[in-house]
Amino acid sequence: MWHATLQGLGIGRHPQIAELRAYRKGPRPLREGPPPNPPAWGGPPDDEVGVAVGARMVIASQPRLFIALTDCVAYSNGFTFGIAVRSKDTIRGEWMGFPAPGKEPDWEAGIQIGIRFSDGRDTRGGQGPNPALMDYYREWSEGKDPAEPTGPVIGQMGGGGSDNRYDFTYFVWPLPPDGPVTITCKWPARGLQTAGKELNGTAIRTAGLKSRSVWG
Repeated sequence: MWHATLQGLGIGRHPQIAELRAYRKGPRPLREGPPPNPPAWGGPPDDEVGVAVGARMVIASQPRLFIALTDCVAYSNGFTFGIAVRSKDTIRGEWMGFPAPGKEPDWEAGIQIGIRFSDGRDTRGGQGPNPALMDYYREWSEGKDPAEPTGPVIGQMGGGGSDNRYDFTYFVWPLPPDGPVTITCKWPARGLQTAGKELNGTAIRTAGLKSRSVWG
């Protein structure tokens, strides 16, 4: 997942070509390659498979658009969930992060996912990479020591689809406090204003605290 995120930022795996797009026409970064230890908000631990939490439900159902929340898995540092999109109309690739050659993604026109914890903390993401992780790498490449962001942080781990269907997986850091976790979905370009559903934050937290390394 870390390398996939770096690729999404225009960063190669080999240290000799590891640089941000922003530096291609300017000075090279002070540090090259990924940090030795990816931050906790970047994704699930590599040595955990997580604990499943029942959470499959419909978020929005319209005559020509259907969006559902699919599998939810809790880890020691957060949780993942899936978003399934089905449409009778063609979904433009740039809205979902898959633009035509030579064009850029249109994140603002795409589906927007939001998270709100029971204590009032909230954040919003889109179809792009984890914004906190992007900032972390940029600061690290500039020789800085990035600070831990204020959670919750949400970022897309991966996904894909075709003209009429897309499936994505998101990671949320950290584990939520007890109480409901509200997941909202907004897609003005398709006529969908904010729609939301509540997950059992207590169940997610309890499951995450049970997640252990596969190596013991």
